[in-house]
Amino acid sequence: MASVNFLGWIDYDARHEEDILRALGAAKGHDARDELGLGTMRDSMADLLFPGLSTIQQRPRYFFFVQWCCELAAAHSDAHRIRDKLREYEVALIKTLSHLGEGEGVIGILSQEELERMPSEIYWNGLLVLGMRQYGGNRQRWARHVVADRLSRQTDVFGDSGPKVRQSSGFAIDRPDPPVGFPSTAALDFVLTHPEAEYLRKRLVDACVDRSGQGRRFNLFGTFTKYRRTITAAHAWDHPRIDKLPGEALELLLLAAAFAKLMHGAVILYNVCVARKQVEDGLSPENLERHLRSLTEWTGELSPADVDLVRQRLVEFHEFGRLTRHRIDPKAIAFVERWTDCCTTPHRLADSVAASRIVCDREIFLKKGAGTSRIVSKKARARWGGESGGMMDFRWAIAKRCLNDLAAAPDA
Repeated sequence: MASVNFLGWIDYDARHEEDILRALGAAKGHDARDELGLGTMRDSMADLLFPGLSTIQQRPRYFFFVQWCCELAAAHSDAHRIRDKLREYEVALIKTLSHLGEGEGVIGILSQEELERMPSEIYWNGLLVLGMRQYGGNRQRWARHVVADRLSRQTDVFGDSGPKVRQSSGFAIDRPDPPVGFPSTAALDFVLTHPEAEYLRKRLVDACVDRSGQGRRFNLFGTFTKYRRTITAAHAWDHPRIDKLPGEALELLLLAAAFAKLMHGAVILYNVCVARKQVEDGLSPENLERHLRSLTEWTGELSPADVDLVRQRLVEFHEFGRLTRHRIDPKAIAFVERWTDCCTTPHRLADSVAASRIVCDREIFLKKGAGTSRIVSKKARARWGGESGGMMDFRWAIAKRCLNDLAAAPDA
C-alpha cells in the first residue's frame, strides 16, 4: 500500500516526479565502484559540467531518435495506445540499428523486444535538460499531456493512419526532420547530419540542469563544442581548449580534477585495507602488494595544490547539490574533510592507522547494514574481484563520445 501511495504522490506533482525519476535513474545506473559514497558529490559536478548527459547514454543521435519515436507515437488516439506505440517504434529502431553490431552503442541489441529499459527512458531527462522535451513528468504523464492538449484544441482524433494536421507532441518543433521511413530507415546509423549536429550543439551549449539557469555558467559545452576535431584526452581537464573556458567553468573543472585525484587515493587505500584483510584470511599477499605499489605511485603524483584547493572549496558542494537537486550528505563532506587532512602528509598513508580507520569506517557505515562490507564480512571479501573503484571522470567518457560524434558530422 505504501508503494501505491508513493507513486500517486509523484504523479501528482510533475516537478517532484522529475526529481524522483532522475534519482531512480541514477540508482539504476549506479556505479558499483562508488565504495565510499561520494556519488552525489561527483554527480552534482558532472550535472553542471555536462548537463543533459548520463553514464548510461550511448550515442548523441539517440536524442533525435527518441524524439522522433515520441512524435510518431503521439499521433495515436489515446494515452495507453501512445505508450504502446512508443515501445513498438523503439523496438523497430533497435532492429534497424542491429546491423551496426555490438560495441557501437546500440541500446538493446541483444535483448531486442525483451529490453527492460528503452532508449526513451535513458534519454528522457536529458531531453528535458536540453530543452527538446517540453512536458514535465514521466512518459506516462507525457502521453496524457499529449491527449489532453489535443482535446483542449478540439482537433481531430488520430488513428492508425496517422495525423490529419500537425499536433503538439510535447517536444520542440524546430528539430531536424527524421530520415525517410524512420524508424525502419535502411542503413540507419549514428552519424549525425550537418543540421542535426548544428542543432544539438546549440542545445548542449544552452543546456542547464537547474530551472533558474544559474548552473549554465559551469557548462563546458560552450567551449568544447567549438573544437571540431577528434578528442583523445583521457580526462576533461586535458581538453585542448581548457584555456579558453570562462572563469567559473574553468574553476569548477579544476576543482573536479583536484577532487578526483585526491579521492582516488582514498579508493586505493580502501583496496589496501581489504587486501590486508584477505591476507589475514589466509589468501595470497599478491593483491596487497599490487595496491601498495599503486598507493606509492599515487602519493608521488599528488599535488599539495590539489589538496589545498579541495580543502578551500569543500563548503561549495552544498551549493552544487542545491543547483542540481542532489542531496549532499554532511557525513560525506566530513569524510572528505578528514581524508584531505590526512593527505597533507601522503607519504605516511600506507602505514597510517588513522587514515585506514577513516576509510574503513566510511565503508562500514555505508555497507554493514546490508551485509556487504568487505571490511567486516569474510564472505563479502571472498566475492571481491581484487580491486574496487577508479578515478572519477564526471561522465567525460560519454561527453567525449558525444563531442567526437559532433565533430565527425559532415561539414562539422
